[in-house]
Amino acid sequence: MFFLRMAFKNLTRHKRRTIITALIIAFAILIYVMTDGLMLGMTEMSFDNIINLESGHLQVVDQNYWEDRKELPLKNLITPSAELEAEIKKTAGYVAMTKRLKFAVNLNNGIDELPVTGVGIDLGQDDKVFELQNYLVEGRMPEADSSEIIMGAKLAELMDFKTGDYAVMLIRTEEKTFNTIDGEIVGLFNTPHPSLNESNVFLPLSTAQDRLNTKGKISHYAVRLSDQNQALTAAEELSTRLEAPLQAYSWKDAAKSLVTMIEMQDIETQVVLAVILTLAAVGIINTVILSALERMEELGMMKALGMHEREIVYTFMGEAAGIGVIGGIMGIIMGIIGLSIFNINGIDISTITAGGDMTYGFPLSGTIYAGWEISSFIFVFIYGIIVSVLASIFPALWAARKDPVKAIYHR
Repeated sequence: MFFLRMAFKNLTRHKRRTIITALIIAFAILIYVMTDGLMLGMTEMSFDNIINLESGHLQVVDQNYWEDRKELPLKNLITPSAELEAEIKKTAGYVAMTKRLKFAVNLNNGIDELPVTGVGIDLGQDDKVFELQNYLVEGRMPEADSSEIIMGAKLAELMDFKTGDYAVMLIRTEEKTFNTIDGEIVGLFNTPHPSLNESNVFLPLSTAQDRLNTKGKISHYAVRLSDQNQALTAAEELSTRLEAPLQAYSWKDAAKSLVTMIEMQDIETQVVLAVILTLAAVGIINTVILSALERMEELGMMKALGMHEREIVYTFMGEAAGIGVIGGIMGIIMGIIGLSIFNINGIDISTITAGGDMTYGFPLSGTIYAGWEISSFIFVFIYGIIVSVLASIFPALWAARKDPVKAIYHR
């Protein structure tokens, strides 16, 4: 078509201006791709930490306990049974399950006392659902039915503990009486989940049940599935087969605040992209106006020869779309290179948090790597072209509506 050939010709008339304007769009796309990649990487790592170290894919609990779970109550606990476990095993994608009992602990080193979370774990099954033992940096896992414990290396450093020391754990039983556990520290761990490192103590489930006098009860079953994407439907299906008040909750229910925060972060990323591309649109408008002023006599002549206004508008829109395509391609190439460098080196979380771990919001520590989503590249490429085309409409209409006689004698 004639106006498309004209648009292509106009792009090559002033190559430097075309490239400079396209670079504005390219840098906007680069910033979006890098920001989106960082957020995606942080999201994936956070979800992996929650699934592999805290919640599993599913949790089966008393729904009354679930509502108060952050308070670590010893009421509304579950009595394990072969029938209940058989129902859980029928879940689609089932791989393994384990029993856990969470409770409040005051950890004492003889001088200082610190409130932490105690977790009784089924040592025969826990490693099939969670990856805690993979992060031991010193010592070993506790032995079954013993009073041995493991804790985060950072918690041990804070309380001046080392392996071989005994930690006094003051606990409150189900009958509201106080008891203590003198636990020998046999292992230290350092996971990518900061709150586990700083506020969790793990010990054999049977020991926790005995000292808390829970009569063999647990706070929840944690279940691992073959695919985390099955969790929502699996939780709904399992809940229909469980007797009230038992309920199955997915890892997304356990990480509800994080999911909400990520959704808000996505909105913020889109706003940043819109602001940057709006600034890029100013460059497009400037380019179209300059192009129109330089070719005003040419435009007047074409109108005098019968060229319609809409064809002139289409010509400028085609030129702007071309700039958007060039800028989009440049931006995606720059984004791929940027993300590749990011993933080769990673970013140490301490550089973002001024030397510490990210203990609020995203449960992360260590090195962050960027995520990749083809849909993000496609979205930002098309979005850049649309913004470029929309930015060209009003200056194109201004140029197209010029009187042909005045345009021919334009000075």
